[in-house]
Amino acid sequence: MRSKYVIFVFCLMCSLATGPARAQETSVEAAVSATLAALVTNEFNTFANFFHDDARGFFVDGSRMIEGLSALAFRAAYLAGLRTNVAMRDLNVRVYGNTAVSGALFGGSVTLPGGAVREGTWRYSDTRVLEEGTWKIIQYHISQL
Repeated sequence: MRSKYVIFVFCLMCSLATGPARAQETSVEAAVSATLAALVTNEFNTFANFFHDDARGFFVDGSRMIEGLSALAFRAAYLAGLRTNVAMRDLNVRVYGNTAVSGALFGGSVTLPGGAVREGTWRYSDTRVLEEGTWKIIQYHISQL
């Protein structure tokens, strides 16, 4: 009888221990989805707000690492022809304290400034830090599958 009680308590503690972690993962999943939604709908300020001031990463065009991101830079890229029509799938998030690592696949099309269109599926990963209640991107990578 005592062993059943110990197993029950152990299971209960395990389920309670994963509760806050799952809540954080859900919060990061929401941030990733909101970031993509802002990109697709060209909400410059909202999109830029999901990036840490020191963010850096690689975009779908295969160019050198991009350091920093601003709403003005995003707006300028949009005015130069940047358009995105992508959907996300297979999002996977892990939270480590105030840091989170996400990975997903994006499918659809991206029109680059100048008119070149890239269609297909891309791998996406990011590392976010929790800053003032917002999960901000500090590092990202997007590459063709």
